[in-house]
Amino acid sequence: MQNTNNILQILETIQSFQIVQCQMHHEKVVTDVDENPIHNLQDDTIVFNRVKLCEIKQRNKRLGCAHSGVNINFERVLDNLITALPQSIKQISESKNKFKSVVTKIYALDHKVGNLEHDLAICKLTNDDCGKDNLMASMRLLKTEHTTLMDQLSKIKADIERLIKININYNNL
Repeated sequence: MQNTNNILQILETIQSFQIVQCQMHHEKVVTDVDENPIHNLQDDTIVFNRVKLCEIKQRNKRLGCAHSGVNINFERVLDNLITALPQSIKQISESKNKFKSVVTKIYALDHKVGNLEHDLAICKLTNDDCGKDNLMASMRLLKTEHTTLMDQLSKIKADIERLIKININYNNL
């Protein structure tokens, strides 16, 4: 019964993590009332103001967030699950590896979106509509990729929850 309670606690912890389709909103450049990018010059380099990050309390539960330790915390929970369900080590380890791979792609995507937002803001400042149109097309592709990656995280999380529930039901027979 002790092990089942521990597994149930792990399940509750995993269920508390969220997947949010944020579209990396925090990478957007802040604009003024006329939609001009707000920026500063630092050593002759244009630095754009960005939308604030979500509150840390939210980021600590949102899987895939590139700006908190949430993903490492989730991996630690999976390590605890391996200890609690040693008979499922293969499936849990595979899920953990998939999770890490998807998160790594999200981190890289986060940088690409940030750079693209910068380039879009430069186009706005220089009135380069042609460049802006091409960049917007690239941005749509990146946003679609982000949605796909977040969907993959949802599936990984759901598969882990399902594995736990199957093991709990099997152990309680």
